[in-house]
Amino acid sequence: MVHRMIKRGLILAPVIVLAFTLASDVSWGVSAAIGIALTLGNLWVAGRIIGGVAENAPHALLVAGMAAFAGGMLVLTGIAIGLKRIDYLEFAVTGITLVALHVVLVSWEAANTFLKLPPKSASDNKELVHGA
Repeated sequence: MVHRMIKRGLILAPVIVLAFTLASDVSWGVSAAIGIALTLGNLWVAGRIIGGVAENAPHALLVAGMAAFAGGMLVLTGIAIGLKRIDYLEFAVTGITLVALHVVLVSWEAANTFLKLPPKSASDNKELVHGA
């Protein structure tokens, strides 16, 4: 799942960087590229943590998910503090790209998964209607 999200992010990356560069200047494009890198890195690390736990200790998935989320937020916050000190970068562009791309990629994956669900069979519908 994370591999699909990263591939999609890499497909969107040039479009996003070009759009921000054209909207202002190269510093906006670089800032967007950093936001993309942070997003894809965060998804990859979280996927590795959750995937490893799913294979070795599935009963601990909830804890692993929360740890991956909290750890990712802490690391991203630390990186953000460092990025704010670089005058060339537009921190708002990096932040907007980071948040928006997360939302887009997760939503895209959810929609793709939802659309691939097998349709209910007629017998399933009869059971719901007749209470059988």
